[in-house]
Amino acid sequence: MKTRNFLLLTLFIGLLLAGGSIAVAPLVVIWSSKGDPDRFASPVSIALDAQGSLYVADSHNNRIQKLDSNGHLMTKWGSLGKGNGQFDCRDYNFCAVSVDGNGNVYVIDGNNNRVQKFDANGKFLTKWGSRGYENGQFINPFGLGVDRAGNVYVADENNHIQKFDTNGKFLARLGGPGSGDGEFGGVIRIAFDSQGNIYVSDMGNGLQKFDAGGKFLVKYKTCGKDILNGALGLALDAQDNVYVFGPANKQICKFDSSGQFLTIWDGFDNPAEGMAIDQQGNIYLTEGAVNLVVKFHQP
Repeated sequence: MKTRNFLLLTLFIGLLLAGGSIAVAPLVVIWSSKGDPDRFASPVSIALDAQGSLYVADSHNNRIQKLDSNGHLMTKWGSLGKGNGQFDCRDYNFCAVSVDGNGNVYVIDGNNNRVQKFDANGKFLTKWGSRGYENGQFINPFGLGVDRAGNVYVADENNHIQKFDTNGKFLARLGGPGSGDGEFGGVIRIAFDSQGNIYVSDMGNGLQKFDAGGKFLVKYKTCGKDILNGALGLALDAQDNVYVFGPANKQICKFDSSGQFLTIWDGFDNPAEGMAIDQQGNIYLTEGAVNLVVKFHQP
């Protein structure tokens, strides 16, 4: 563990809105880790449970690492393979991780075209999915999210999202290929607010918001003066504020629950593929290109 307590990032704030600018305090690095004792290899997705434990999809190691809030390893599981509790996250079919309110851990197993479910300690519980185009099948799944009711949402290259119950029973489909409202051109991340609304980060269509029934509500098009497209990091805090990491400009954009732009942090050295926000408002990012997980304090 490499700790850099209270190291201020130099984050410059440019013009954010036409005719004005907003000054914001920089984020503070609480700790950063490349994996201790086991090094990360392409950590591209992270999730937090109710106790503040952090789950890292350590993709090119084909495993999940569970850390405490100080970044110390608690447990790990997984290896390369097709068996229960094994993963194949090689090449560009990275794995993704999400956690429900009961502490169950869901993992997208990209090259195996399936979802696996575990308890908080990595005990295998169930799995579903295979390669194909029918309900309950996937083509290179990547996007993953779990709502407050425990329903699991999975997106793949078919450019729609499938909804399952906690045991993998197919429930519904959301969206479809296209560039219009409610359509997708490459779903990356899925997140939820306290009201059950669904947020979808998409390579082709920016950030879209749907109600709990899948009805399109609004599209977030810009962060300040920048087009909001292809956000790799997406998370909501306890107040339903929305945080998006835009890879093109290496910045975090923050919106309130109504979609009003609040602030921006920029100046990051590397794009962040995964993001999570704890109950205290601390921000966790994974920087897959440099195999790093970082925890920030939000002033």
